[in-house]
Amino acid sequence: MKLLIIGGGIYVKGSDHNENGTIIPAILESIRGKDIDQVGFVTTSNKSVNECLKKSKKLSKFLKIKIKSSTFLKFQSNSKVSYKNALKKFKPDATIVATPDNTHYKICRDVILSNSSLLVVKPLSDKISEVKNLIKIIKNKKKIYQVEFHKRLDEANLTLKKFINEGRLGNLKYCVIEYSQKKIIPEKFFKKWSSKSNSFQYLGVHYVDLIYFMTKFKPSKVWAWGQKGYLTQKKINTWDAVQVTIEWKKNGKVFFSHIITNWIDPNNSSATSDQKINFVGEKGRFFSDQKNRGIFTVSDEKKSLHLNPYFTNLNLSEKYFYDGYGIRSVKNFIKDSKMSKKQNLKQINSSFYDSIFSTKVIEAVNQSLKKNSKVIYIK
Repeated sequence: MKLLIIGGGIYVKGSDHNENGTIIPAILESIRGKDIDQVGFVTTSNKSVNECLKKSKKLSKFLKIKIKSSTFLKFQSNSKVSYKNALKKFKPDATIVATPDNTHYKICRDVILSNSSLLVVKPLSDKISEVKNLIKIIKNKKKIYQVEFHKRLDEANLTLKKFINEGRLGNLKYCVIEYSQKKIIPEKFFKKWSSKSNSFQYLGVHYVDLIYFMTKFKPSKVWAWGQKGYLTQKKINTWDAVQVTIEWKKNGKVFFSHIITNWIDPNNSSATSDQKINFVGEKGRFFSDQKNRGIFTVSDEKKSLHLNPYFTNLNLSEKYFYDGYGIRSVKNFIKDSKMSKKQNLKQINSSFYDSIFSTKVIEAVNQSLKKNSKVIYIK
């Protein structure tokens, strides 16, 4: 099994705020489980591809995972199309695309045409026409095509899904979701492309997919409001905050979601992301504080922190190992790719077909923002 990683940002290799990222720890655990033989890295710069290789080797040594000299490979990374040469030369069985939102369509198209299975970080695209084009290309191909919506695997969200499906909340009325990140994310880590995205497209889309996954209701219309100021002063032309109301329908029933996002949380916040979800039905309420998981730490080395041990976490038993729903999302894709020749493969990860709904909402939100919060109907 040969795996190619396209991209080398913080989700791949981590940062000062995110230690080792998510993708590299996940693929190392897949190597430990003997699901991968070789991993290739390609980015847009030789500096970042070298950092990915260095991090992989250093972390594998720390985790005591045996690797060969040929396990990790780097490919010439000096342009935006370096990945094309890597696809031709490496011929991967599976590929993970972790690049800026606005680059997904072209890269994913080339990966699909190379006959590789594909996992792409969310969103698949912000344009429904691009998603439809990709779905046309994958038709009749016996490969795996997934979008990395890891919140589907969060135990808290799976508990909520169970409550909804068992009817314990009754007929759904509304849900309120708050999701925000520190200013350092758009200002520093995503500075090159954050002006081509926004907090709803990058953060809120997680919960659009999650609502569809949990309820199977489909979005029917959208209203969006946004405020600018702080980020534009920093020469980043995007919204500080975005609020979105979505009407959802299924079998004559209707409920509403209110998703509030921002990219301007203080950098001294106790977590990179602040998330809360509140579902209300005629029989009950389900509230989940997805920032405060019950673990809080203060030390001389670091300021107060809320830790999430369920996402991407380094654990210690007899030895160190990585686990969490972020890790499992990537590992599931790798296992699905190995089994893709078998028929009727059931996937918990979001498929390209599922992502139609989240992309429709993104497109509608961006239209509503441009048209002074006009109501946008979704076909």
